[in-house]
Order: sequence, then structure tokens, then C-alpha cells
Amino acid sequence: MEKISTATTPLFRERLAPPPSVHLISLLLGGAAALALSLWGPVAAVVGGVVAAAGLSALLVLTAPVVEVVAGGDPADGGAPGALRLRAGRAVIPVEALGAGEALDADELREAMGPGANARAWVCHRSWVRSAVRLPVADERDTTPYWLVCTRRPRQLLAALDRR
Repeated sequence: MEKISTATTPLFRERLAPPPSVHLISLLLGGAAALALSLWGPVAAVVGGVVAAAGLSALLVLTAPVVEVVAGGDPADGGAPGALRLRAGRAVIPVEALGAGEALDADELREAMGPGANARAWVCHRSWVRSAVRLPVADERDTTPYWLVCTRRPRQLLAALDRR
């Protein structure tokens, strides 16, 4: 049995981590935890506040999805063993199963996520990312009409996908 290596250098990689301004929420939570724990003394308040703030910030970063274009992977997803694949969060699709994509700015993304949304579409979205790419699924066997993937660098993602 042949083992397929998935350790390749990505052609595109981006973690959709929140910007520093979102981490202010962590500081507010830390302050609230410190206030609640102040009944047990100043040491408990400081330690609890720091742990709560750091924990929420770490959680926001560690759970942020990764968008990447890689060569190779598991042929069980329908692609050739060495073919390009788009990974957005936990989902993977062979690039050959996608049509030509389009970049969406903030207004177009708002429309695509709201009135223009299709319930069958696959979406990788984070509210703090203001641009995306829409990629139609060209495989007739797949009932998903398109993938909508948020990215801060839509032109670079589309360029990496065009290397098929």
C-alpha cells in the first residue's frame, strides 16, 4: 500500500485570525473575571483576569480556520494524488472540481452572505475578514453550487488556484 505524503509547501496559506482590535473583547472579559474574583482577594482577581483574557485570545487564534492551496493529499476527496487542493477550515476540495473564481469586496461579500446567499453553498466566513472569493463547483456530482471563502488576500488566492 502506497503512503501519500500530505506534507507539502502550500502555494497559498492564510489563517483567518482576528485582528488586534477583536482582542479587546478578551481584555473586557478579563476585567469582568477580575471583578468577579476580587471577592477572594487581589491575587485571585489578577490571576483570574489574566487567565481569562489570555485564554479567550488564545481560543480566538487557535480556532481560526486556515485557508490554503496545497499540492497532494488524500485521493479519497475525488482528486488525483498530486493535484492541487483548496483547504478552507476542515473542508477540502480538489481545485480541478472548481470553476473560475471571483474576488468579492466588502459590499459584494455582504450581498453574498445575505440576500444573495444560497443555502447549499459551502461557506468559510469570519466576520472580521471583509473580502472573499466565490468559487463555483464544476463537478456535476456535487450538489454544492459554490464555495464562499473569506480571505484578506483574494487576488493571491485566485492566482494560487489558477496554477492547475
